[in-house]
Amino acid sequence: MIAHSIMDFIKIKKIIILALALPVLFFSVSNINTFINQPDIKKITIPNMTAFSFNPNENQINNNSNNIKSIASFEYKLIGYRSGDTDSSVILKKGNKEFVVAKGEKLEGIYELVEVNKDEVIFRNQEKLYKIENLVGNNL
Repeated sequence: MIAHSIMDFIKIKKIIILALALPVLFFSVSNINTFINQPDIKKITIPNMTAFSFNPNENQINNNSNNIKSIASFEYKLIGYRSGDTDSSVILKKGNKEFVVAKGEKLEGIYELVEVNKDEVIFRNQEKLYKIENLVGNNL
């Protein structure tokens, strides 16, 4: 009986060792594989940014000048305004169209409303400023 229990103990011991050896073997092979397959680090060369030059062709210059000439003249009449520290807007009229523009928005996608006060309204198109004298309420 004692010999039989010793034999069972040896079998259980071998099964436990085998169960622990398999994960160790798997992780050892995985670790070795990681060292063998190191990442391929490639050298990236960035071109010198000062070496670029801008040489516009004649067609681009003509197209840009035609676009500038095609911008409609700034002939809007101020018919109403709301002036405040944070919330300013104006109502403008050109021909039979009326436009409501808030501060920071663009009028017809071209002129940005910069400032609204009791004396004047200021729009900006790139570098140019357009001022409209505020006569709303002054013709009483």
